[in-house]
Amino acid sequence: MTKDRNRFAWWAAAATVSGLIAGGVAAQPPEVPSPPGGKAGCQCNRPLHRMFHHTAHTLHDRFIGYPDAFIEPPLGAYMHEQMAMQVAKADAHRFTLYRSDFLPGTDRFSPTGASRFNLMFARTESALSPILIEWTPDQPGLADARRQAVLATYQRAGRPIDPSRVVLGPSPYPGGMGTEASQTFGSVLMRSQQGQYTYPLSPSVGANSVAGGGATR
Repeated sequence: MTKDRNRFAWWAAAATVSGLIAGGVAAQPPEVPSPPGGKAGCQCNRPLHRMFHHTAHTLHDRFIGYPDAFIEPPLGAYMHEQMAMQVAKADAHRFTLYRSDFLPGTDRFSPTGASRFNLMFARTESALSPILIEWTPDQPGLADARRQAVLATYQRAGRPIDPSRVVLGPSPYPGGMGTEASQTFGSVLMRSQQGQYTYPLSPSVGANSVAGGGATR
């Protein structure tokens, strides 16, 4: 009885293997000649070899990629692009002379305005941004007088510019609303008052204070 079972199992296994081999041979696709100038495909007709070849090709195409398709930018290209975008957005502020940059009611620079004009003057040739002077609707002639003063300053400095580049207009930054500005101002005061506790003195300064008898408890 046991011999009959073993004989039957052996013949069943042999028939299964023969059927798989016959099915694999029958399922083999006909060989298609590769196009002229193209890459030749897999020339092996064995099913296991074709399966591994297809798997490797899929992984290479979907996950690994092709090195020829990667164009690596030079070192620092992305950082330079980000910094250039920040500088471009800041030019609207750098090339704007606000009301506070002039002495009240005059066309003369205030100390802050003189510093801003010096920075603007140094970057005039490297940037193409227009120079905006904040208008004064309550005093119509004052903004135009300030515009002429800016052009005259460029002329006296030996770097005259196109008058059409200096324009009048409202400030690109309207500022905060009343409640928002009050809260922001209060936050700035609180941070300034808490700064001495949040950021203590450095060890070297602290040591000098102790050595000089200036330490307090």
